[in-house]
Amino acid sequence: METVGVSLYFMYEWWNAHFHAAEPRPARIDDDALDSMYLKRKRYLFEKFGVFGISEENPVMDGRHVNTVIKYGMDLIPHIYGANLACQAPGGYMPKPFSKEELAGMAPAEINAHPIRDWTLGEKKKKEERYGSAFVFLDYESPANIAVRLRGEDFYSDMIEDPGFARHVLSLCTETILSVLKFSDELTGAKPEGEGGLSLGNCNVVLMSPAMYAEIIKPFDVLLINEAMRRSCRKLNLNLHHCDVKADGFIGVYKDLPNLTSLQANHGTDIEAVRREMPGVSFLSMINPAEMASLGPAEMRSAIFRAVRLGSTELDLWNIDPAVHPARLYEILSDIRAACAACGKKPVFEAMPFVWDELEWAYPMYQNRV
Repeated sequence: METVGVSLYFMYEWWNAHFHAAEPRPARIDDDALDSMYLKRKRYLFEKFGVFGISEENPVMDGRHVNTVIKYGMDLIPHIYGANLACQAPGGYMPKPFSKEELAGMAPAEINAHPIRDWTLGEKKKKEERYGSAFVFLDYESPANIAVRLRGEDFYSDMIEDPGFARHVLSLCTETILSVLKFSDELTGAKPEGEGGLSLGNCNVVLMSPAMYAEIIKPFDVLLINEAMRRSCRKLNLNLHHCDVKADGFIGVYKDLPNLTSLQANHGTDIEAVRREMPGVSFLSMINPAEMASLGPAEMRSAIFRAVRLGSTELDLWNIDPAVHPARLYEILSDIRAACAACGKKPVFEAMPFVWDELEWAYPMYQNRV
């Protein structure tokens, strides 16, 4: 039977509202405390959503998630370039954008020439000793996303007012992403010649026109994909994340990206056009936080049935807002199960019991005590 993946990811505030009201957060950075919170959250998820196959009645320390080696999240590459990162109260980091003059004078940076390389190796060893395994998550995003992290929102006007400079910034991003990908390969060991995966997180592309993407950004996406394959000597299937908005206007400019395997975008996208224009490409439907909190039960049910009926291989409910009460989420998951049954498919539910930022304790309340 064909399966449909269902991925749940909750916001920091959701955990605060619905779990930590009764279970205080750890007082300080401590691996034992993180493990304890992991087990308690797994039990909580089972109590609320166990009927969907989520979590276990008697949670065990399986090493998943807690074995993650992560630092600076999506701001890893800005950190490599020396960006000043501020730890935010809601979690994660925010880089101080570089000026045009600062970026104009920069050359590509290599992760192997930066102290984060040795930190990653050391942390990987510690995780392996503690959990028996390590999942190294080096977030490289995409040339467009990193360009906005380095330059800030001025990058959008740069593309119009000084395209040559914008391309310089994109070149910096692309070369450093390639160095991160090479380091990732070294960490995971040599792979046999064959297929692998490459992800592009093009969240910031949604804030520009398809024509601007095609003219300025797309050549660097193509360069990154082709160069990554050349340097690794293997085929890489492209998984493209367009964020949780409709991708209709971008289907025409995305469809010939090398080895495009999946497109992830809002469920309201013209999925039939995706299947027509991108034969063989899987579509992953995203339901955004505002929709989960605002759509009425009938509207949500209709949207879910449409996404499943039109062939979505995955439904992604990410950044679930605290306004979505567990009881309401239970109803949404029930609708997903019903839609899959009606279409002769089997849903496979998965819920992450952490926010990524929690895995690196990326909050002032912890960082200020180190």
